[in-house]
Amino acid sequence: MSRVSMRTIDILSALCLIPVCLYVFYESGRWPMLPDLGNPAWIPRGVAVLLFGAALLLLGKALTGRSLTLPGRLVGADRARVLWVAALTGVYVVIIERLGFMTATAPYLFGFCLALGERRWTRLILFSVVVPVATYVVFDRALNVPLPRGLFR
Repeated sequence: MSRVSMRTIDILSALCLIPVCLYVFYESGRWPMLPDLGNPAWIPRGVAVLLFGAALLLLGKALTGRSLTLPGRLVGADRARVLWVAALTGVYVVIIERLGFMTATAPYLFGFCLALGERRWTRLILFSVVVPVATYVVFDRALNVPLPRGLFR
């Protein structure tokens, strides 16, 4: 089977990401500064700058011919895994607001890891419980970033 270059995909991805990063950086600078909270723009601006840098690196690698190459097109089990993950992610995006972050994320991560081939049940359960709990504690509790509550409103 012939090798497949990621050059075109890398270039298109970078060219799509760069304007998005610039837009996020610009728009977040227009947010009002609240007296007690400081500047709320530093997180989206930081993410935009880092993503912009990654997009430039990706574009540079693609234009200099150093893009990754795949052994061949996705077929069989590999293609099925990608499609399962895409379907799970689509369902997750739809149900997270209704069910809430914790209720939707744990089964999503469980299914995601299962689709990618993890078969050790202790790892599956531990990962699908610890990651949402840790994310909830860091963002919702420590940083006061509200996550979807869903059923727990």
